[in-house]
Amino acid sequence: MSDITETKQRRWSFDGMGSLGAILVGIAALYLSWDQGRLMREEIRASVWPALQLHGFVNSSDENLAVGLRIQNAGVGPALVEQVRVYHRGELIRDVQHLGEYFPSTAERSFEKLSGRIIAAGAEVKPFEFRYQAAADQDAVVVLNGLVSDWSGDVCYCSSLKQCWVRSLSTEPPREVAACDAQAVSDI
Repeated sequence: MSDITETKQRRWSFDGMGSLGAILVGIAALYLSWDQGRLMREEIRASVWPALQLHGFVNSSDENLAVGLRIQNAGVGPALVEQVRVYHRGELIRDVQHLGEYFPSTAERSFEKLSGRIIAAGAEVKPFEFRYQAAADQDAVVVLNGLVSDWSGDVCYCSSLKQCWVRSLSTEPPREVAACDAQAVSDI
């Protein structure tokens, strides 16, 4: 009788150990599957990541100055521009007509509405540019320094996966946001 009890205990012990091993293998496989899915989501996210760069510029040629804003998508995916905001001394510029009030009335003006537009990876656009005759003592570097102190701006854009960022004219990296702010909108 003791041989039968001993055999049952060994058998149970062997069966219990086998079951426990199978459970551990299942848990390890579940974790590896979850981790692989997480890595794949990160890879997909990185493969469509747009990275907009904003640059205010002043170019001088002959006796003319060109002043404007340049936006380049330095990322690997398209950027859907939700909004472009430009500020003069902290005041939101409502539209391109309001923006034009800060430049000579004789300036040649070039505008390109970006809100709702898709900027492809590697593409560059100029939302606005003003070309005007510079004063005799006006230097492009001095004009640029004045613009840097008085003007600021940012752009809110999203990837094709609906991930959104705000990029400003500063050297700060883009800041991820849940969605673009519908409250502070300008028509630029």
